[in-house]
Amino acid sequence: VRFALHPFSLVKTRLQMQKNHIPGGGELDKIRYRGTLDAFRKISKYEGIRGLYKGFGVSTIGILSGQLYITTYELGRMRFKELNERFKILSPDQMNPVRNALAGGCASLCSQTIVVPVDVVSQKQMVHTGLRKGEQQMRGLAAIGRQILAEDGVRGFYKGFGASLSVYAPSSAIWWGSYGYFREALHALEGMAGRKRTNASGRLVEATAGASAGIVATVVTNPMDVARTRLQVDGLAKNRTNLRSTLRYLWVHEGPLSLMKGVQPRIMATVPSSVLIITVYELVKRLSRKTPPKDESQ
Repeated sequence: VRFALHPFSLVKTRLQMQKNHIPGGGELDKIRYRGTLDAFRKISKYEGIRGLYKGFGVSTIGILSGQLYITTYELGRMRFKELNERFKILSPDQMNPVRNALAGGCASLCSQTIVVPVDVVSQKQMVHTGLRKGEQQMRGLAAIGRQILAEDGVRGFYKGFGASLSVYAPSSAIWWGSYGYFREALHALEGMAGRKRTNASGRLVEATAGASAGIVATVVTNPMDVARTRLQVDGLAKNRTNLRSTLRYLWVHEGPLSLMKGVQPRIMATVPSSVLIITVYELVKRLSRKTPPKDESQ
C-alpha cells in the first residue's frame, strides 16, 4: 500500500512547498506544477519514475507507528466505553462515534512520536528535484540525520511536532468519528429501503463509510497540513515560527487557495488507503472474536 501511494504523498508535498510568488520561465518551468496531473507528468519526465519514490525508503520506518497507533486506539475505545458505562454520560448509540473520535485522537498523539522524525527526513528527500541551479546531490538518511543533529540537535527531528499534532490528532478523530457516523447512517438507509443486511452489503457499507470519512478528514485538515509541511521542510523563518503564523503568512502572501494546496493528491491517496485499512481492520476484528457481537459497533 505504501509503495502504491507514495507518489501521491510526494506530489502533495511538492505542491504544498510550491511558492506562488516565485515566477516560472525557462528551467524553472520544470519544477513549477499547475496541478496534480502536471506534477506527475513533469516529475516522471524530468526525474524519471524513481523521482516519484524519493523519500520512500525513509518513510517505511513509519510502519512501526502503525502498531502503536492501532493498539492505543483499541485500548482507548475500551476505556472510554467503560467510563461511559460507569458514569452514564451518553447512550451506547450516541457514545460509539464519540469514543471512536476520542480514541483516534489519542492514538494519533502517541504515534506522532515516531511519525514526525520520519516525516522531517523523508520530506527533505521528497522536495529534492536535482533540477535547481546549484542544488546539491540528494543525500541519504544518515547524511540528512547528521546535518539535522549538527544544526538543531535532537529537537531538529521534531520540527513541526505541534503542527503535526494539530493535523493528525484532529484528522484521526474526525476520521474515526465520521466513519462511525457514516456507517450507522448507511445501515439506517439500508433498513429504510427494506433491504436485508448481508455480509456483502455490510462490507460495502464499511468501505463506503471509510472512503467518505477519509475525504472529510482530508479536506478539513488540509490547511494545517500545508503549514505543517512548510514548517518541517523550511524550518522556522523569522515571520513563520509556529502553525498560526505560518497559516497567516500563507493567507496573506499566497492567498486563501494556498491553504488547499495538495488536497487532490491527498484525497487520491486517502480514499483507497481508507477503504483498504478499514476493510482489513474490520475483517481482523471479526476473525478475532470468540463470540458474535450484539451489534457491529462493538
